[in-house]
Amino acid sequence: MGKLISKGRHKRDARVVMLGLDFAGKSTLLYKLKSGRAVETCPTVGFNVESLQTPCRISFTLWDVGGQDNLRASWPDYLEDTNILIFVIDSTDTARLPEAMAALEEVLSQPSMAGVPVLLLANKQEVPGALAPAELGERLRWGQLARRRWVLQGCSAHTGQGLQEALSTSKYPHGDLNSQD
Repeated sequence: MGKLISKGRHKRDARVVMLGLDFAGKSTLLYKLKSGRAVETCPTVGFNVESLQTPCRISFTLWDVGGQDNLRASWPDYLEDTNILIFVIDSTDTARLPEAMAALEEVLSQPSMAGVPVLLLANKQEVPGALAPAELGERLRWGQLARRRWVLQGCSAHTGQGLQEALSTSKYPHGDLNSQD
């Protein structure tokens, strides 16, 4: 993510938007990245926004937008000028995986998302029974995602596992987020 943000982004922060269904752990991830501590949060109504840095010391602004069903209609309003989309999936909630994928497909179909790389975070990996990233990845190889640059990273908002790797990786198995195609 760092190299992508650094290309042509010296004068202003990159804009990163984080979406996902409610209770996926978006706000907990945001504040773990910001403070290094696991913070219990309430469901986000509207959005949270914070300035952050990658391990490579590249600055970016992260928008965490509420994921309740009634708030998803407003998601397109946050997508203009997005440099990277982070989509958070609750790895323990397999019953809602089709709903999460439908929400992601809807976001990726927006004209403003053309060419925007996607970082999928399979959150809650520390929970017993969580769907492993490899298995989740097999379920994701379809639709809008098949035609774009994306990566899937397992993580835990509570322990921080996988978060620094997600922010510092430049080469991804499903496409190079640094390519200019």
